[in-house]
Amino acid sequence: MNDTVRKFGGKMTDLVRSEHPVAARRTLALVFRAYGDAVRFSSGGDLLPARRYVMGFCNRKMADSIARPGRAAVVSLFTPCEIFEALGIPVMVPEGLSCYMTASGCDRVFLEKAEECGVPETLCSYHKMLIGMAETGVLPKPRMIVNTTMVCDANQLSFRYLAEYFDVPHLVLDVPDACSAGNIRYLSDQLRRMKDFVEKHSGRALDEGKFRKTMLRASETLENYRRCLSLKSVRYESIRMTYHMMDALALHPFLGTEEGLKYTEMLKKELARLPLLQPGEKRRSRILWVHMMPYWQDSISDMFRYHADAEVVCCDVTFDNYSVLDPEQPYESLARQMLQNSLNGPSERRIRRVLKLARQMDIDGIVYFCHWGCKQTLGASAMAKEAFEQAGFPTLVLDGDGCDTRNVQDGQMMTRMGAFLEQLEALR
Repeated sequence: MNDTVRKFGGKMTDLVRSEHPVAARRTLALVFRAYGDAVRFSSGGDLLPARRYVMGFCNRKMADSIARPGRAAVVSLFTPCEIFEALGIPVMVPEGLSCYMTASGCDRVFLEKAEECGVPETLCSYHKMLIGMAETGVLPKPRMIVNTTMVCDANQLSFRYLAEYFDVPHLVLDVPDACSAGNIRYLSDQLRRMKDFVEKHSGRALDEGKFRKTMLRASETLENYRRCLSLKSVRYESIRMTYHMMDALALHPFLGTEEGLKYTEMLKKELARLPLLQPGEKRRSRILWVHMMPYWQDSISDMFRYHADAEVVCCDVTFDNYSVLDPEQPYESLARQMLQNSLNGPSERRIRRVLKLARQMDIDGIVYFCHWGCKQTLGASAMAKEAFEQAGFPTLVLDGDGCDTRNVQDGQMMTRMGAFLEQLEALR
């Protein structure tokens, strides 16, 4: 974290502590937009133009979600947001917004506020951050809250807390573990009720034509990204860890947007122009990252940004499903997508998905990131490591925190990561 970010974070912290949350919120929204535009319209450097574009549009979406109170819906990362997009309702996502707070250098004031209000230290820091933003007044009152029961236990605590705190309508989508005909009907019925719920509490009627167009864009975006992964499997791209998280936003809460589709179309064309990896050529160690990334942690991200012999090729959270969306059956195909998500259900499903992705992307090693507070990921770490290594993929289980800067052992993490990269280089 550079000095400029630290100074900015200090100013935002001062505004929050001096009880000027509206000024802090407006400043954050302004800076998000300005930084996104600065990256988008910059030239040169080692980033593909598509990567600069995705930073610009994700920053604008984040700014829009907090700029005006009462407009946005708070949603979990795996909530299907195509309905909100078709209705023109911005969404706030804990996993995204919390990352932006950390990147702005002002995470501690929100995390400490949440803990002062009784939130335990062991709660996932992404969700703890959102609660702290609400308690300080920086998070504006949303129009409604919609979350799923998928993947994250913190969903069931933080979203209920926020719904009671703001006194806003709250809907929970109950997602079964298995994908069966009965479960598809069960979940698609809930998605239809979600549509009715959003219409009721937004005062807007869903235009079925717009919804189909949104679903078509979502389907085309996912197909483009499948092609992007295929292209990356035989090419090297200079990419920073931050942009893997931008992909996660583009393919989850912002799936179905015009910007998301344009981004994947740009990326597909630009990746196709990169040179192919040549047989017998000495190459960088290709890493598959499992779970969230500590992109804000310069010591770790710089190891890949400046390391001549290693690259993070992909992340399993970015593309966690091969399901095909059908604009003519939107609710059923969205239900199928959620049920077949590799992070939904037993850990074995995620392990199989990671192994399939590792083989597809010609991976040399796997980093399994145990984000503090994520019990599902932590609990499966030993089983995952054993399965990956039995399949021939050296694996590093790395403890850390995706967005709480107080909760890292920087030196220890660098030592372990450095040793792992040396191991992979020796095996090549």
